[in-house]
Formats: sequence, structure tokens, C-alpha cells
Amino acid sequence: MAKKPRKLTEDELVSQLNSEIQGATGYANTELSNQREESMKYYLGEKFGNEIDGRSEIVTTDVRDTVEYIMPSLMRIFTTHNNTAEFEPQGPEDVEMAQQATDYCNYVFNKQNNGFKILYDAFKDALISKTGVIKHFWEEKEEVHTETYTNLTEIEYQSILANDDYEVIEHTETVVQKAVTDDFGNLVSPKVVEHDVKAKCYKGYGQVRVMAVPPEEFLVSRRASSLEDADFVCHRVKKSVSDLIAEGYDPNIVNDIPSYANSEAELNEERLARFSYDDDSVPPSEGEGPNKKVWIDECYIRIDYDNDGIAELRKITKGGQYILDNEEIDMIPFSAICPLPIPHKFYGMSIADTVKDIQLIKSTIMRNLLDNMYLTNNARYAVLAGQVELDDLLTSRPGGIVRMRAPGAVTALPTPQIQPYAFQMVQYLDGIREERSGVSKMTQGLNPDVLTSHVTSGAISAATESAMQRVELIARIFAETGVKDLFRNIYALVQRYEDRQKMFYLNGKFVPIDVSRWKEKLNCTVNVGIGSGSQQSKTTTMSSIMQILGTLVQNGAMGSLVTPKNLYNAVSEYIAQAGYKNTDQFISNPEMMPPQAPPEPSLDEKVAAQKAQVELQKLQLQAQELEIDTQLKAQELKLKQEEAAIDLAIKQQELQLKKSQLELNEQELALEAVQNRPVGIGPT
Repeated sequence: MAKKPRKLTEDELVSQLNSEIQGATGYANTELSNQREESMKYYLGEKFGNEIDGRSEIVTTDVRDTVEYIMPSLMRIFTTHNNTAEFEPQGPEDVEMAQQATDYCNYVFNKQNNGFKILYDAFKDALISKTGVIKHFWEEKEEVHTETYTNLTEIEYQSILANDDYEVIEHTETVVQKAVTDDFGNLVSPKVVEHDVKAKCYKGYGQVRVMAVPPEEFLVSRRASSLEDADFVCHRVKKSVSDLIAEGYDPNIVNDIPSYANSEAELNEERLARFSYDDDSVPPSEGEGPNKKVWIDECYIRIDYDNDGIAELRKITKGGQYILDNEEIDMIPFSAICPLPIPHKFYGMSIADTVKDIQLIKSTIMRNLLDNMYLTNNARYAVLAGQVELDDLLTSRPGGIVRMRAPGAVTALPTPQIQPYAFQMVQYLDGIREERSGVSKMTQGLNPDVLTSHVTSGAISAATESAMQRVELIARIFAETGVKDLFRNIYALVQRYEDRQKMFYLNGKFVPIDVSRWKEKLNCTVNVGIGSGSQQSKTTTMSSIMQILGTLVQNGAMGSLVTPKNLYNAVSEYIAQAGYKNTDQFISNPEMMPPQAPPEPSLDEKVAAQKAQVELQKLQLQAQELEIDTQLKAQELKLKQEEAAIDLAIKQQELQLKKSQLELNEQELALEAVQNRPVGIGPT
């Protein structure tokens, strides 16, 4: 008999998870972590560590400037449309369902979660630290609050006791009226009691949660090219003991988890670099009791836990050396974006990686330039020893004198002027930065030199769009990778966990949704404001389209080439390009409008209608008279038939009576003949 496969023990599981964490890309003090720490320091404009006392220590902020120049364009691109992403129907029967899914998933992202802040954090993480990570999951929560009730009746008190959402923690009973009985012991009036109750109210709810994950908290297996083929993914998250107990974990185990103050995750240099600009490296208080903070490792690993020869995807939560939960799942709840991806590799390059060396070189040049200016204002001197009062020479002030014992005892040393060459070098480095990052003067605003030259508006527009191509490519990469995956996962979570039917508030009205009608999967398209010129050119194009539609309507093409829905789409898109998200406040969707009342008829039409009504009434009267006449004739015929039937019946009865009378007469004659016959006379 074959032995049943043995599952991994908890110690074996903890050992394997620790090995995966220490070997993952992004772990503390790895090359990737060091690069991201350096990028954050460059973004914050911190010193390089090679400064010399008494010399200039200026640090240019090329990394920060480049990132901050790109961010407004990215946020505008992704937040211009009403819906960040849309779901496409697979057939004609799916149109309404796809629109419903689009509206609700965008409602979940932007209203139930702070969609703008999530995109902002993830985009900036990607531009600085190579990758922006977004986590999406279904969260079940229970709100607990205390309510106090006074002067409750017995029925009201019993209703609270019967409600599972309430837990009575204090109860006071007061007798308002005692029971009254008569002389025979019969109850005349019952006892009246009032109750004062203090109870805990438990209210549970669930929703899709979306959050941006700090890069240093996210680990992925080495050599992974994407989240789909990663064998190990980990989110190192800090929580309080109270939060863990509220999530249902064993309090005895949770209290034994080491505090975060001694955790390598808390002391991660990459993490500390984020706070070094306006903070220090000393971690805050770890807290005590329920407020004690601990680091938890949420591991998503493909592992053969039950030793059946097949590796399944599991979520294993580990705190210290304890396994808090272990369950099989079907998807990794993360989406990732990278501005400069390297094919077949999970981590690519960030914008900071392309500009860091420029910041170092420019800072060095600016330091030398300032030192040169300091030497120009405070030059070095050659002096004859013992022939000059050095205190006078070292005191530099306007109008000051230097006492000398011999002529020519002080000679100024020449300082070479490097300003022209330094500024040319800085301009050259700025040009390199523009080529690498795509951020140029055209993307930051109109170049002042253009105003003084003979350049057409078309050339200006072409130059601006050309300068934006690098930023637009980054936006397209973000859209087709992490943002699309994000909305696909929101759709899957809503379909799996959301209430089958519910109402939600959208565009100023409550809209019903029915999740049970949604298909398992739908194609998703991310709306990004790129691909057809600048915002102004798009608005101009939409104006031309509306003029063409107006001309078609005037020429009688309404109903053939143009429909009310076409006009609505054109106007709403024009309003959206103008920057207004809720287009329904300006124009109404014809599909949502009630049927229109018929137009008011003219006077001639009213007169003709009245005449037709009179003629119709005449015809109706004639028809009624004809019908009445027909009915009368039918009744007369029926009466005649009935009279004839009655006469026939009477005659038949008379004949029957005559026949009966004849028979009776014959019987009487026969009887008389028998009576008149002589006695004794008869047959022998």
C-alpha cells in the first residue's frame, strides 16, 4: 500500500521561506537595494560624501528636476478621461454589462480608493527606484463602536439581545410599576420595567483595497522576468499587534513575534534613505502592548507543500519564525510598472539611473565654478616673510589696508577664469540629460528663443510633440503593463467577492449593478491621453468634427449619416478634452432620456383633426344604428320563430288530447257493450 505524501513541517516551511527571502532580488544590502538607495539620495539632493572643508558643497538636483518635470505629464495623461480604464464587450449582448463593469471598477479605484494618490506614488517610485508596485486585494473589515440606550421597553431590550450584531456589556433594570393583583390573586396590571443598555455594535463590510507598495518592501525571486513567472514574491509589511489580532491571528503567537526595532526590514538603508532628508536614522518607538509594531512577511510562493509532485501557488504569512496562515491561492495580488524595462528581466532602469551621473558631474563643475569665484573675490597672495602684517592681509574688507615694511612685499597670484567654459559644459550636460530623459525646454514650456525667431505654429507644435515622445512612451508602457493588470485584477476581485446586486452612486445618481451577469473575463483598455497630438490640438480637432456633424444635420443627414448618439459622443468628447470629467452635467445621453412628446399640431391640423373626429363620430353612430337595427330584426325573427314553435306545440297537444278523447270514447263504448249483454248467454 502506497504511503500518503507527507506535508512540509512548519520548521521546514519557515526555513525555505527565509532562504527565499534572503536570496530574492531587492533584499537589503543587495546591488539593487544599493542602487535604489543611491537614487533616493540623488533625488533628495544629499551630499556625495566627497566634500572638502572650506570648499563649495553645492549639489544640483537634476534627478529631482527631471522626475518632477515628467510627473505632471504622466498624471495628466492618465487622469484626463472620466474612466482610467474601460472594458470591451465580447458580443452585442455584453455592451450594457461591459459599460457597467467599466463604471463600477473605476468607481472602486477612484472613489473607494484614492486612485490619484495611488498612481502618483507608483509612478514616482518607478521613476526613482526602477519599479512601482501596486497591491490589490479584497479586505474584510469589522467596525466596532459602543452605543448607549436608555428607557428601553422589554420588547426593545429583547430585540437587542436577539441581534447578533450587538453585544450587551452593561445592563441596568428599573421597575417603573409593580405588578397589581386583586383580592383573589388575579393579575390586574403587569409589572413595567425599563432597561438602560450599553452595547458593542459590530458592523462587517468588504471592499477592494488598492495601495502603492514601497519598493524596499517588495521582494521577487531572482531571474524572474515578470510576476506571472516568478516562483517567489514577498511583501514585507509593518502592522500592529492589535491589527493582527483583529485579523484573526492567535494572540499568543502574535505577541511573541519580535518587535520591529531590531528587524532588518526596519533598519534597511534603502528605507532609511527616504527619511534622511528631514529625519534621522533612529527608528521611532516600537510601541507596547496592542500598539507594538512588528514586521510580517506575506509570501506568495509556488511550492509542493503536500508532496504530491505538483507545485501550487500559496500565500504563507510569516511573522518572525511563526507561520500565521497558509492557504492556496490562484493569483499574485500585485501589479508592477517600470519606465525603462529591459526585455526578459523584471527590473529595468529608472529615470534616476539615466541622470545620476549628470547630477554628479554638474555638481562638481558648479563647485569648481563657485570656488573659482571665491578665489576671484578673495585671491591668494605671495608675501615676503617678515615684511607684511599678516593679520591685515588675512582681514578682507572694503577699504582695508595692508601694512608692509618693503615695497612689493605682497603680490597677488593670478586666478584663471573658468566661467565661460564651465557654463558651456553645463549646457552640454543639460543637452545630454534632455536626450536621455526626454525632458526638454519644449516639454517644460515655450522656449523664449522661439518668440524672437520666424517659426510657424506648426513647427512649434511638431517640436513640442517630438519632445514629448519619450514621456508618451513611458506612459504607454505604464498603461499596457501595470495599470491594465491592476484593473483586470479589480474586475476579478469584484466579480468574486462583491455582493451580487447593489447600488452605487455615479455621476450624480444611484445606479444598480448585477455582478452575477458579468462574464469571467473581459478585454481591458487603458485610456491615456496620447497618440494624436497635444491637448489643444485634440480640442481643435474635435471642434472641426462637430462643425462637420452640424453641416450634415443642416443638410438633412439626421437619421441616416448622423444619429443623436453620434452628436452626444462628439460633444461629450469635446467637453472631456476641455478638462471636465462629468460631461453629463452639460449634455444628456439620448439613450437615457424619456420618450419625447409629439409636437404641437398647427391650427389647420387641429381643424382637420376635429372634422375627422366629427366624421368618425358620425360613422360610429351609423354603425351603432345599423347594429341596433340588425339586433331588432334578429329579435323579431327569433320571436316569430318562438311563436311558431309555441303554436306548433299547442296544436300537437290539441291533437294528442283529441286522440286521447277518442281512445276514451272507444273504451266507454266497449264497457257499455259488456254491460248490456244478456245473462247466461255466452260461448259454450
